Amino acid sequence: MCNIYFSLLFMLFISFLVMSMNFLLLDYSMLIEIELMEFNSLSLFMVVLFDWMSLLFMSFVLLISSLVIYYSE
Repeated sequence: MCNIYFSLLFMLFISFLVMSMNFLLLDYSMLIEIELMEFNSLSLFMVVLFDWMSLLFMSFVLLISSLVIYYSE
């Protein structure tokens, strides 16, 4: 079971690493705004910024997580 999670996280690591290099080369960033809830006149939004540095950080976090799962067997 751990091998499945390890391989999933490792594939995500590789994909985020490739995306971060792509964002760096193209000088690209993406801002995603999601409305979580709306109550009368109050709106609650979640804003997520994807740029090369945030994707690179997430890729290394996924690498560390996958290796922790791999060596925990």
